[in-house]
Amino acid sequence: MVYKGIVTDIQHYCVHDGPGIRTVVFLKGCPLRCKWCSNPETQVAGYELGYNVGNCLGCGTCVKVCPKKCIELTETGVKIDRQRCTRCFKCQEACPTGALRRFGYLKSVEEVMKEVEKDRIFYEYSGGGITLSGGECLTQKEFTLELLRTSKKMGINTAIETTGHAEWEVLQEIAGFADYILYDLKHVDSERHEAMTGVSNTLIMGNLQRLVKIGFKPIIRIPVIPGYNDDRDTVSEFVRLMKNLKLDTVHLLP
Repeated sequence: MVYKGIVTDIQHYCVHDGPGIRTVVFLKGCPLRCKWCSNPETQVAGYELGYNVGNCLGCGTCVKVCPKKCIELTETGVKIDRQRCTRCFKCQEACPTGALRRFGYLKSVEEVMKEVEKDRIFYEYSGGGITLSGGECLTQKEFTLELLRTSKKMGINTAIETTGHAEWEVLQEIAGFADYILYDLKHVDSERHEAMTGVSNTLIMGNLQRLVKIGFKPIIRIPVIPGYNDDRDTVSEFVRLMKNLKLDTVHLLP
C-alpha cells in the first residue's frame, strides 16, 4: 500500500524541535485554533491558497490564468472570491513573485523520506532525526505511522510534536514509534484553554497522564503568551503538574 498525506513544508537543519539536528515535516490539519498560532496555514486539513500582498506586483497575471474568473485586481492588491475558487493553483504557478502561495501538497512516504535521507549525516553526528509537526500529526494517523515506521527501519531517530488532542488509542499507537514526544501545553485551566484555542484541555491533560502512566516521559513545550499563561499562579500550576508527573524537561517558547 502507498501511504500519502498532505504536507505543508519540510524544513532541514532544525535545532529547536527535538535533540540534535533534525528534519521537520509539517503536516496539515489541526483541531486547535490557537490565537497565537505560528503556523496558521497548517490548521485547515485541505489545500489552501495564500496571498502575500507585500510581494504582489499588481501585474494581473493571476487574473488572466484563473479558469473560474474568481480573481480581481484592485487598488490594494488581489481580491480572491474564495467561494468560487476551486484551488486549481494555476494562479500560484503563474505568479512571478510568489505573492500567491500554495499550502498543502499530497506526498507519499517515499517522497518525504527522500528529503529526510538527505540529512542523515547530520543525524549521525548530532543525535538528530525526523520530527513530525504541524498542524497536528495525529490527524493523519496512517501517514504518520508509516513515516515513523519507515524512519525506524532506516535507523533514523524519530520525534513527534503534538497537542495531545486526539483519541487515546491514536496517540498510544503513534507514540510507540516515537523516540521523543514533544507535548504542547497551553494552559492548565480548561475554560481559559478553550477561550484561546477553541477546545477544552480535558482530553489533552488526560492523554498526558496516560502517556506517563505507561512509561513515556514527554518533553513539555509551553508557548509563553503575555497576559494569558505567564502569571505567577499559572506558572505555579505548570510546575506542580510536572512535579506530580515526574517530568523534568520543559521548553518555554517565547
